[in-house]
Amino acid sequence: MKKKNIKIEKEKKKFQIKFNFESFRIRFDLKKIIFFLGIIVIFGLIAIFSISTYFSFSKRKMELMKRELFPQIKVEIYNGSGYDGLAKKLTWYLRDNGFDVVYYGNASEEILKTIIVDRIDSSMKYAKILKNFLGGGIVKYEPDPDKLTTITILIGKDFYNILPKIKNYDKVF
Repeated sequence: MKKKNIKIEKEKKKFQIKFNFESFRIRFDLKKIIFFLGIIVIFGLIAIFSISTYFSFSKRKMELMKRELFPQIKVEIYNGSGYDGLAKKLTWYLRDNGFDVVYYGNASEEILKTIIVDRIDSSMKYAKILKNFLGGGIVKYEPDPDKLTTITILIGKDFYNILPKIKNYDKVF
């Protein structure tokens, strides 16, 4: 009978877990803490510098486009949104930003989505530039044999969703 008791005691010892709290003690080393805080500060400064540089280049690029490219783009605007005066508002907004708006008026029918039609370039380069400037719209290519305008904008009912700042654009007419 002693042999059985010995085996049971050995099995009990196998399942006992010893936990030593001293091996898990966290040491606070001031030099390591300062080092890691320094690394975090450096990465934060790099991130801030990168973001500010990106926005600075974007702003410079937009200013360059306003001076050199926008005056070359001749635009005609047709209001098919059902909102009165929107073509006139958009005309002054685009003119204030350097575009050459040669005509504005009402469309013959209501349009649901704003459409930006490139009349000159089949790659729709100018329409894409205007789409990015306005913040949306459907881009299409329909050549104009007379080549009087570069872009035709057909303002749709969704226009205030695309460019909400035009809603409060007050220009003395």
